[in-house]
Amino acid sequence: MLAGEEASIEIVQRWLQRRSSDEIETGSSSGSPGARAGRRSSLALTPEDEPLVDVANRSPPPSHIPAALFYAPPEPLELLCVFPERASRVCAAACNAAARAGGESRAVRGPREALDAFRRDADARIPHVVVIDARQPQLMDPTLLARAIRGMKNTQHVILVAVVKKSAYLKDDFAVIPYLEAGFNRVMVETLGATAWCAEMLQARAAAATTRAHVGAVAALTAATDRCRDLVAVTDDQQRILLTNKSWCRVVGWRPEEAPRPLTEAVSGEALRLAASGVRDWEAPVLIRRRAAPDPVLLPCRGSSVTLNKNTSHVVFVCEPSNAMDCERARGSLHSIRRGSLDVRSVASDGLRRTSLAKLQGLPLEAPITKVISLLSAATDGAPPSTIACIDRAVDMLRTSELYSPQMREDPKMRAEDPIATDLIGALLSREQVNSNIFYMQGATNVLSSRRSSNDSTVVRSQANRTNMKHKTTGQLREVLDTALSWEFEIFRLEDLTRGRPLTHLGLTLMGGRFDVCSTLECDERTLLHWLTVIETNYHAVNTYHNSTHAADVLQAVAFFMEKERLKMLLEPLEAAAALISAAAHDIDHPGTSSAFLCNSRHSLAILYNDVSVLESHHAALTFKLTLNDDRVNIFKNLDRDTYKSVRHNVIDMILATEMTKHFEHLAKFVNVFYAKSNGSKEDNMNTDEPLSLDTTALTSPENVVLIKRMMIKCADVSNASRPQKFAFEWARRIAEEYFLQTDEEKAKELPVVMPMFDRATCSIPRSQIGFIDYIIIDMMEAWAAFIDMPELVNHARNNHQRWRELDEAGVTTIADVKRAQRQNAIQSAPNSTSQPTAEE
Repeated sequence: MLAGEEASIEIVQRWLQRRSSDEIETGSSSGSPGARAGRRSSLALTPEDEPLVDVANRSPPPSHIPAALFYAPPEPLELLCVFPERASRVCAAACNAAARAGGESRAVRGPREALDAFRRDADARIPHVVVIDARQPQLMDPTLLARAIRGMKNTQHVILVAVVKKSAYLKDDFAVIPYLEAGFNRVMVETLGATAWCAEMLQARAAAATTRAHVGAVAALTAATDRCRDLVAVTDDQQRILLTNKSWCRVVGWRPEEAPRPLTEAVSGEALRLAASGVRDWEAPVLIRRRAAPDPVLLPCRGSSVTLNKNTSHVVFVCEPSNAMDCERARGSLHSIRRGSLDVRSVASDGLRRTSLAKLQGLPLEAPITKVISLLSAATDGAPPSTIACIDRAVDMLRTSELYSPQMREDPKMRAEDPIATDLIGALLSREQVNSNIFYMQGATNVLSSRRSSNDSTVVRSQANRTNMKHKTTGQLREVLDTALSWEFEIFRLEDLTRGRPLTHLGLTLMGGRFDVCSTLECDERTLLHWLTVIETNYHAVNTYHNSTHAADVLQAVAFFMEKERLKMLLEPLEAAAALISAAAHDIDHPGTSSAFLCNSRHSLAILYNDVSVLESHHAALTFKLTLNDDRVNIFKNLDRDTYKSVRHNVIDMILATEMTKHFEHLAKFVNVFYAKSNGSKEDNMNTDEPLSLDTTALTSPENVVLIKRMMIKCADVSNASRPQKFAFEWARRIAEEYFLQTDEEKAKELPVVMPMFDRATCSIPRSQIGFIDYIIIDMMEAWAAFIDMPELVNHARNNHQRWRELDEAGVTTIADVKRAQRQNAIQSAPNSTSQPTAEE
């Protein structure tokens, strides 16, 4: 009879390897009986009628492991005998010995009944020791049953004993090996001796208690690590990861049930070198590679080597999570609704081949973050002395407060080739407008600090407040409004049919109908009608561009974008409502002049807002002032405090995002977060032939969802150039006229001229639009079109760009010339179009 713990299998296997090598060296590899008899095994048998002494390592645990941790509550022995014979005398002897040892026993005849005994029913008692008859393999395969038992959960503490025939046991010194490999702990020669069986039961009971204590201690420590915020990993002496806690799996992207893997798959750095050196305790930074992220994360790590004898058996890694990881963990329910992913390569394949991040490097401006990317790319090439200098410069740039705020780059060649585009971009980046906005910078952190799930109170609709008010419209108006979710929506025809009041009608159709904002905000439709009326009344109808028609156009674009599958998946109803509100009110009370003009003229709004985001701050503030001042208008009156706060933060953040001086900052952040970074450099054109590659893992972060909403309203705000040609031309005419009026007023008041290129006597409308599309529209629309799967955005922009170039080559410059070109285009397309011409046409 042989006794041994499960852990002794590896020891026996190593001994067998050494024995085989010895036999080969001595020429005894033939395996003859004589050669085998001439060598005495270290697993020598004791007298046949007595059980073997347990060969497992029973030395006390090391002093640094609390002995009290190895605790198992005293339990009476539970014996299960599996014998195919109906009346086996060996089985009876084992059951009698269990009773003499103070335990209980039961006998079954087959594997099915044996496995049923391990089901954790309410009244079931899991056996501590299982004795399996291995004498008749033709009736029952003992090794197969042992593997099945070991394959069940929580059976590590069960002691399996195989009963074998005496003749088979004495035939080979290594007859026990197959049983040990199958999961048996002990092998016993068949016997009817009461003394032998009683001794076996006592040893089995002690072994079971010890195993239960060890397994219980490991389970307790594993539970402790799983509830720890730190990242914990345990490896063996070969640096294979054996155990990771939930925090590690969440950050790295592993599944707990995955098989052991090399430590080098996830960890690199100084910590790995110290762990391999055998140092007992150490602290060092560690680089952890995450499965769902391209860049590793650097974390502080504390480690310890566990040594039971002289050699290290385990190494423990404990890493402190960063604040960003805490934010991801606090995200909670949003991960489940944002798990979808799409590969936008198919969207980008039909012509969208230029990476927006690459195009940013070709613009006539330089942002510190762009410089940092270039320097770090150069540093990785491995130039020894210059690497240190590059990194030092990068660190200096990272210390600046606005990494994404671009400044004009001195480029005489650019200015000579395209002075109009250069002046246009310079005006947009006027330093009087590019002051830091503290609230704006904090928006990314605060906007979703109190995000509410679609399962929260916003879902509980107050039906008592709902008024089913029909939107009365004429036949022609209804025909136009029925196409409100088309990118070819006739916004100017709506303007004519509503006599300059398109926002109220379109808002009722989209906000009150398609997106059911009333249910989300728990208000009635009459309140929404009053709110839309007040908002539209506070737009200046005398403005040629910044009027309620522009607000309705932006509202329609936002609604169209939110019908795309990706945004449907990402945005909650409350966020969609906030986006529509922001679009409708984003330019309310716009005076028809820029923020720089207000600052230069010392306007009261510029004084009120300290020359910082003057117009956008005014639009946001006036929106809430008008809304909250009158209960008949207050669409937020039924929201609880937290929900109102969330909506307010969303609306303010999106309105502030429409400030054009922040355009390149928002675009650079969006592209850097959501698209895979190119490995090229400015000198090699940044691999511009590669398609856009979306990083879907970034969708799960609340800060990144804020970037999406900002990008959405920005694209809607300047979507004119990406509309069909007849709409794009009319919007270009209107914005040019408004800029001309500002330049005229600046000259009359002897103020600095913010946009000198928009002088009605010298301006070329086609050239201004060509520069605007080249340096503002194309890059942004490429990134956004690939994100929401809408290639027509870029197609329209390029078609309009081509048409403007043709007009420029034909000598078209003034507004009158553009009008004539519009009329000619309308006449040529009239036979192929059923749409009604606009008033301007």
